[in-house]
Order: sequence, then structure tokens, then C-alpha cells
Amino acid sequence: MRYAHVVVGLENAALKACVLVKVRPGRHNKVAEKVAELSGVLEAFWVMGTADVVARVEVKDLKAMTALGTKIGNLKDIITTETLVAAEA
Repeated sequence: MRYAHVVVGLENAALKACVLVKVRPGRHNKVAEKVAELSGVLEAFWVMGTADVVARVEVKDLKAMTALGTKIGNLKDIITTETLVAAEA
């Protein structure tokens, strides 16, 4: 038997996250531009720290988040990504 989990009032809720991206040296600006072009990415910018690029994203569900994270991770010059999903009360 299968069960469906439905939360009333969250039909149009979106999943928000920040994606931290580590890139090959000297490629931060180009990667930020490419990431910013992807559907679901609200903004992408390069930063100083353990990550080189941060992307602020919003998608409809976890499946879409997985697809977007995979697209970002497969871009040229990207070494690793880490997705920080927003915890909202």
C-alpha cells in the first residue's frame, strides 16, 4: 500500500537553497556567469573563502533541486558543489 503525504497550504511552496561552488583557479568569474544563466538560479556571484562561487536558487521541489545541482556540478571548471537547503519554519 502506498501513502501520499500532503501538506495543506504548501501547494505553491518553493524549495530555496544556496549552492557553494569550488572552481578551478582563475575561473570564478566565468563559472559565476554560466551558473547565473541556469533556470532556477536567482543570482550567482563569486566570493572569497572556502567556496569560489555562491548561487542562490529556488525551485519547485527536491527533484528539481537535484536536477539543478547536477547541472551546476557538470559545468566546465567546477571541482565540487555543496547545496545548503533553507530550513524554514
